[in-house]
Amino acid sequence: MGTSDDTEFDQFVDQFVERYVAMMEGVEPDLDRLVTEPSGFDAAGMLAAIGHPSLAVPGRQPIALQLIADFMAPEGSIYFDAIYGAMPGQLATRRWLVPTMATIDFIQFVPQAPHVLFDDGLGGTSLDEWQMVAVIGDERMPLSRGASVRRYRDGWITWACDVYDTGVFRVPPPPEAGVEAAPIPDWPRTVWHPDTSVPETRARDVDWDAVAAEFHPTESVYRDPIFGEVRGRDAIRSWLADVMPKAGDVVFEPLGPLLDDGTTSVQEWQQMAVQPDGSRVFMTRGTSVRRRRDGLVVEATDYFDTASLFDPDVVAASLAAGSTMTADDVARHRSV
Repeated sequence: MGTSDDTEFDQFVDQFVERYVAMMEGVEPDLDRLVTEPSGFDAAGMLAAIGHPSLAVPGRQPIALQLIADFMAPEGSIYFDAIYGAMPGQLATRRWLVPTMATIDFIQFVPQAPHVLFDDGLGGTSLDEWQMVAVIGDERMPLSRGASVRRYRDGWITWACDVYDTGVFRVPPPPEAGVEAAPIPDWPRTVWHPDTSVPETRARDVDWDAVAAEFHPTESVYRDPIFGEVRGRDAIRSWLADVMPKAGDVVFEPLGPLLDDGTTSVQEWQQMAVQPDGSRVFMTRGTSVRRRRDGLVVEATDYFDTASLFDPDVVAASLAAGSTMTADDVARHRSV
């Protein structure tokens, strides 16, 4: 049963969203709108407002997008999308988010796991995992899975990163489909600054057998954009033991803190190929999520974009770092 505080919170969010919808409904989205005063919500309030049922009503997507943009800090914030790259500040986010999402209103974002709000000691960080589904007539076509991480500071969203594999969007539809895919930008060359307060992970120094031992013997799954789903501790151990030594000298540089509430953890990172001269070349940017039950990992998902991994310069850097991975290695473990 909820408390009186819960009731007051829900009423406050309801009233806020009701006023917002009344203000925005029937009005052409203002892409130059700049909100300079925070809403008064903390992280939980912003999340409740963004996910309010009244914003899921057909035709109200532009209003929901405007609200997300309103919550972004006017300056110093970043919204990253795996296709379009990093948008700095509220205006850039709004001018990209609202019109771009309007062009793909046939895509639904279906939650794949319970939403998590971490207490990071600075205002909160949220995690959402979702599946893109293209809805065309009566057909529903699953697309990429993704993860969204948002950081909340002083009444604003200062960091929003949507990470997913863009590979499916870069493959032309078959000729028999009779449609032409709209072109999308090349993979974004966003420059990330590692969080030096968090230790980096060098793949060749990891005890992968110990990692596999953390998984539930039978009720576990490891999801990877390249290899698909690997199920069960033994299969996960075999996969990690085979492929990780073939990755070469790669380093996972943290792009934020490791957050863990005991049942769910999240870590953002960039994968770098270490060159013979010690320099590092960017390979891909990712977000890793682990979900545990009774102390054992039951779900592990690494979200990242494969597009950059097939860039000729990145391939060359990977080989220089000692990678010996082949297509046969992928085919041997990949689930269909």
